[in-house]
Amino acid sequence: MTASPLRLRVQKVDRGENTAADNLPVARLWVDTGLSHLESSYDYLVPENLDASISIGSKVLVDFSGRKVDGYVIDRVNSSNFGNLKFIEKVTSPVPLLTGEVIDLVGAVARRWGALPSEILSAAIPPRVIAAEKKIAKLTRSVKETVKNQRPSHSYYLFTPGEDPFVTMASWVISRSIRGGVLVVLPELREVHSLATALTKLNVQFTVLDASLPRTDRYSNFLHVATGEARVVIGTRSAIFAPVVNLQTLVVFREGSESHYERRSPGWNVRDVAIIRSQLSSVDLTFSGFSPSSEISFLIDSEAIALKGKRAKVDATAYPQYQGELLPDRIFTPIRSALARGSVLFLVPRKGYSQAISCTSCRNVALCACGGRIYFGGPDKGFICSLCEAKTNDWSCRWCKKSSANLLGRGNLRYAQEIGRAFPGFPVISSDANNPVSEIDNRNSIVLATAGMAPVVDGGYQAVVILEAESLFSQLDLRSQERAREAIMQSAALLASTGKALVVIDSAHPIVASLSRWNLSPLLSRELREREQVHLPPIVHAIVLEIAHLDAPTLISGLNAAIKDGRVPSTTLILGPTRVDDENSRVILTVSRDDGQNLFDFLVMYRKKRGIAKKSIPHMRIDPYVLSHSL
Repeated sequence: MTASPLRLRVQKVDRGENTAADNLPVARLWVDTGLSHLESSYDYLVPENLDASISIGSKVLVDFSGRKVDGYVIDRVNSSNFGNLKFIEKVTSPVPLLTGEVIDLVGAVARRWGALPSEILSAAIPPRVIAAEKKIAKLTRSVKETVKNQRPSHSYYLFTPGEDPFVTMASWVISRSIRGGVLVVLPELREVHSLATALTKLNVQFTVLDASLPRTDRYSNFLHVATGEARVVIGTRSAIFAPVVNLQTLVVFREGSESHYERRSPGWNVRDVAIIRSQLSSVDLTFSGFSPSSEISFLIDSEAIALKGKRAKVDATAYPQYQGELLPDRIFTPIRSALARGSVLFLVPRKGYSQAISCTSCRNVALCACGGRIYFGGPDKGFICSLCEAKTNDWSCRWCKKSSANLLGRGNLRYAQEIGRAFPGFPVISSDANNPVSEIDNRNSIVLATAGMAPVVDGGYQAVVILEAESLFSQLDLRSQERAREAIMQSAALLASTGKALVVIDSAHPIVASLSRWNLSPLLSRELREREQVHLPPIVHAIVLEIAHLDAPTLISGLNAAIKDGRVPSTTLILGPTRVDDENSRVILTVSRDDGQNLFDFLVMYRKKRGIAKKSIPHMRIDPYVLSHSL
């Protein structure tokens, strides 16, 4: 008789997946629900087997109403006020991607712009790349405790003619990196490259954070910052949230640029986020550029920000136009004199060849069959529709059938032809956003550039000519004044020490005096007083709401009732509604700066209640770049 084989009982051992951690078993998470009317944070249990890898800033995967969604750990606590908590299912990044400082910043920014933290985090943290995580040798955060500034400095530095802004900012990085981390945020990638070149020449180690980087490089760079390996960080808009270890200095270049405004909802901007970060984390904050925005002008005027920079003077002369001519008669002599000594820069208000055309016979503006305006793209491109982009080399007026076109709104390419004919024998170079030129080697050249796109010339330009300066100031939106100031001052900053600024504008315009003294204070003060009289930003906060036509009257009546009941600040003013398209109307609210957050909180609650009731939720932008654009 043979004995039967011995059978062992299989006993399953709990690996800790369904057992909560002994210490701080509850994790508070920001969960990306994708629904704006839900709460922003939720409590989950920390399983024992993941206890060691779940810390503040960790990215995890959780079950939310049957969906697997991402979450970020913002705290660990002993208990929760809610029952039947679910367990965290997985840690999806071995590196904590948020610091406590950045968590506080994201929370404050979300409240300031009436958003969910997940909406801010989508910009703050680049998309994950697993391969990049595997290449990071050191996965633990390296932190060196230092003393923060008790009274952080806030200033605006105005660059002067002949001063290379990128060399100056690079020198700041060297001197301030001794104290701790440095973060520099610039509006355009080309400016990031210019600063990177200046830092490289000085043998400074730095990391770049920019959305244009290849996905793997961008995430790899972010991990170097998150682990503390990168102490000097430069980048564009989203870099303002970079988790720089021991951040001591924050620099924002050209803070008024539209590129510093997040295009996606909720539309935060770098300038205000930088101020919030400086206040929360006691970080020295320096804005720098050629002309401050109206918001920074307001803070300078109220002495919340110190205006700094070197003293300078510019030889500036106004040349008024009397008959709409391209160049007034008196300006030819100084331009020829300058060309004899070196290169001359012409600042032009528009790019391209022309903005539109009209019939020279009946004066009707040319329209395409689709309704879009037709413009002339140049001899090599022909006539183009601005809407459907239909092209043709032959055009005739739809009304009188004549084929002679009058060009409206010269662009830099048209200027290049006309100015080249006016000053023959000199090479003509054009630079704009579509065809940028960073620097030129040719001496005695004619250079035409749109705002901010002027190439650098060794030794500076012998003359800078501001064409159609009046049109720079006459655009419809509220930002036209500050854009014009910056374009003129930035161009004049490229002058040689013996160069002259020639401004095609009325001699009584205050920009001429400001340019001559390199002092914008009187002009800024006057603009602020004008805004104060009509209750417009930056004196007040502005909120733009877009809502369905049928719901607009209900919104306005509800706001009026809330103002009457004291639930909305009494300083709230309602403008509109105005139709923006076939479906939506725009309502603009303004409120005093002291009452702004109260109104923001009220509107967030209003939108949540509409979402819960399954009603349409109005789009909202708080303090947008301009008030007139669709959201």
